[in-house]
Amino acid sequence: MKPLQHAAPSVPPDDLVDFVTAAQFFDATGHPVSHSTLRRDALAAGVKIWVQGRRHLVSLSDVLVLHGDRQAAEV
Repeated sequence: MKPLQHAAPSVPPDDLVDFVTAAQFFDATGHPVSHSTLRRDALAAGVKIWVQGRRHLVSLSDVLVLHGDRQAAEV
């Protein structure tokens, strides 16, 4: 597995999920967001995206922070 961004290789975190799974997680919490919005926000924030085959994965912890910031800004 390699990071999408060009940087020194590092160990992937234990909480990697794809963007569809992350979006489903937020749907279940009552704070829905589309997987494309999550991906766009992650790219804009410079969050590391890991590539495994054709899947693009991100740390759920990182996405939680991004989505929390987005929700707070909308209030």
